[in-house]
Amino acid sequence: MRAAVPPYSAGVTTVLRCDPLAHAANAGKTRALRAVLRAYRAGAVLVSREQWRLLFETGRINKFYRSPEEHALAAVVGAANRLQMVRGQVVGVLAGFLETRADDFARVVQRSSLPPEVRHQLHTVNRRQAWFSRGPVPMKDGTPVPAEVQRLARTIMRHVLAQHRRPTVSRINAVLDARAATLAPAASATHHPLWVTVSTMVPQQRVAIPLVPHAHFADRAGTRKATVQLNEDRDGRLTVGVITDVTAVFAESRAAYQPRREEVALDWGLRPLFGSDQGDLLGRGFLDRLRYYDRRITRLAQYRQRHKLRVRSPRYDREVQRLRGFLRETINRVLNRVVARDAPGRLIVERLHFRRPELSRRMNRLVTNAGRALVQAKLQDLEDRYGIEVVEVQAAYSSQECCDCHFVDPKNRRGATFRCGRCGVIRHADVNSPRTLRSRRSRLAGGGVGLTKAATLRALVALDLRERPVRTKQGRWGTSRDPRWHAPYYAEALRALGADGQVVAVTSSGRRIRRSACVSAP
Repeated sequence: MRAAVPPYSAGVTTVLRCDPLAHAANAGKTRALRAVLRAYRAGAVLVSREQWRLLFETGRINKFYRSPEEHALAAVVGAANRLQMVRGQVVGVLAGFLETRADDFARVVQRSSLPPEVRHQLHTVNRRQAWFSRGPVPMKDGTPVPAEVQRLARTIMRHVLAQHRRPTVSRINAVLDARAATLAPAASATHHPLWVTVSTMVPQQRVAIPLVPHAHFADRAGTRKATVQLNEDRDGRLTVGVITDVTAVFAESRAAYQPRREEVALDWGLRPLFGSDQGDLLGRGFLDRLRYYDRRITRLAQYRQRHKLRVRSPRYDREVQRLRGFLRETINRVLNRVVARDAPGRLIVERLHFRRPELSRRMNRLVTNAGRALVQAKLQDLEDRYGIEVVEVQAAYSSQECCDCHFVDPKNRRGATFRCGRCGVIRHADVNSPRTLRSRRSRLAGGGVGLTKAATLRALVALDLRERPVRTKQGRWGTSRDPRWHAPYYAEALRALGADGQVVAVTSSGRRIRRSACVSAP
């Protein structure tokens, strides 16, 4: 588990890892821990409402804000210092959410038809996160952003926020610093080497909780932090997360890491799990194993539904946990293998999409939710541990585009085989896709990440027509050997060629053809 980290001064980013440890507390101590966690989460909900009100009224969230009902909030959480911990954590969650929404805001403005000057002013408001600010927002030269542009910024941001659910803080894990929890090795006990002492909801009362370290935690190098987490999963299991500062350890591993390849592109396919532009098919039995879990989970869910029982049960949860364990082990193993064998300096990946028609809707939902989070966490770990840059590119139509000549046609792919209808190259489809992704990093601006699927297709067609002018060969029956004349994706672009008389095509004999001639060729 990766903990949220604040930046060090001097531009050095702190890297933390959280290891959830089981505890060996008795029933009374466990009830006291659960009471602390319930109060912490109740306070987080109230603080979240307070911060959203601040955002819309003053234009900013503020972790140093003191509410007029501060004492009432402190009573809910159990202590004034614990309320400060709650507020800091909630503000961190909301700040991350708003940063992501700022990216959405920028994409909306960039795609709009507004005048450049207005777009520049909107981008200034967005960079300052002053969408709801009631005061003037200064530009770089000191001139204020016009009031009508600020109103437009508020409208756009309200539209962006309406597209996404607000972060849920009712089930956050309690992050307790040294004021509320103390981690220390056992003073005299021999059965448990590590103990944490936590202040309870009763004033001046603390409980000592024995922890059960596992081998992975014991091998974790770094500096143990005084801050701990109280974690409760959906099954009700309570664990204590011990946080380790691995900044120095990862700095050493990044310094020792020597890339052997500049970049490696990966394509998520599920059959296999990953395809590499180096020709590797990694995790070949992944989809078959998913089908096995799909059958078990679907049968169990159908049985419980037939008997009018809730689908969620201890057995159902165990099956889902087995699935998540399989996903975690496979994803980590495969990505570690890529790093060990190829040692890339950069990983080019597509935006994650873990869906297959062969799997049930329930399994697609489980795999999408769990798989996306696990892959993103592993890629972030590789970036922190080895300094490997992770670049996302647009993946639309990558399975239908030839990585050699960039001809896009739905007929190019047939199952696991890719055969280009123009250059005739034949290769495995899960090798062609990552090679196409690698080329898109340079061919499309920003890797095409900000483009919709339709806009991506238009850009690919336009690039192909510009890089390879339409070649025709007028035969006896007026036929053409350029397959783009008959490809469905190119029809609209070829019809548009008749807009003016610019030269865009060259015949096999070298005669130049103008747009008006190109339209009438086939």
